[in-house]
Amino acid sequence: MEITGRLTADAVTRMVSGDRKVTGFRLVVNDSYMSGGEKKEVATFVECSYWLGTGIAPYLKKGGVVQVCGRIGVNAWISNDGEAKGSITMHVSDIKMFSASAGAPASNSRPLMIEDKADENGDLPF
Repeated sequence: MEITGRLTADAVTRMVSGDRKVTGFRLVVNDSYMSGGEKKEVATFVECSYWLGTGIAPYLKKGGVVQVCGRIGVNAWISNDGEAKGSITMHVSDIKMFSASAGAPASNSRPLMIEDKADENGDLPF
């Protein structure tokens, strides 16, 4: 499943099960609809976990827009007050960043350019 949303806070990397690390972050997906001529706003929150590396964490800053792909799940529980609670979770396998927040680290790298090489004997390709 793919979800596009805005990061609600900076991503956090934490240690689990000894030496394993996971990057956690929360997305909000905003939507709206009309009901009786009145516009209604809906915000859906998704708790995400990314197990494939921690190097992306510094780039996942509050306010950034990302698209995540992965396996969706749901958690349900009863709070201490006896109220039923639930949350949507996503085990993320792919992340695409569409915009970074103002606090994201700047990238000094340039896009990789691949050029066609001339033949080994020095002839030009045209």
